[in-house]
This record gives sequence, C-alpha cells and structure tokens, in this order.
Amino acid sequence: MQYGSPRIDEIRYNAADECFEALVTLNTIEGAMRIASVYFAPLTAEFEEVSNGLLQNALRNRTAPEALRSRAPATPPRRHLPHCMPFAA
Repeated sequence: MQYGSPRIDEIRYNAADECFEALVTLNTIEGAMRIASVYFAPLTAEFEEVSNGLLQNALRNRTAPEALRSRAPATPPRRHLPHCMPFAA
C-alpha cells in the first residue's frame, strides 16, 4: 500500500545499456522505501514517458526479491511541548 506521492531522484542516462536510471522513493505505512529503477529507452525519449516508466518499474520491483531497495522506518509523530512551562510557587 502506498501513501503520499512518489519521488524520483536525479534521472541519469546509461549510454552503455541504453536506459534511464533513478532512485524512486515510495512512501508506505512502514516508512519510505527507495528502489533502484531502470527504464530502457533512447536518449531522445520524452521526460513524461521516462518518469512514468521509472515509476512503473519501481512499483513492479517493490516486492521482487532480487530488486535493489532500502527502507527507512516510519517516524512517530512529534509531540509538541508548550512554549512556556508553569513555575512552581
């Protein structure tokens, strides 16, 4: 299950493999999951096509055992302390 919008980090073109590569961050209930993603296309491909391809690849690979990924645990909500503490008399 996914929460929030995904983020695609810097997109690079790998000329040797003729593909685009990026880290895609998916926000899940367990925390942020970063997945290495690849999209095979020529250098002249449109940005929207490439970004959609990278996102779809990351979504497919989020549970694949051979996929390269990392997870950061979800942080509990911060508790706000009052700005001034009452003084004991």
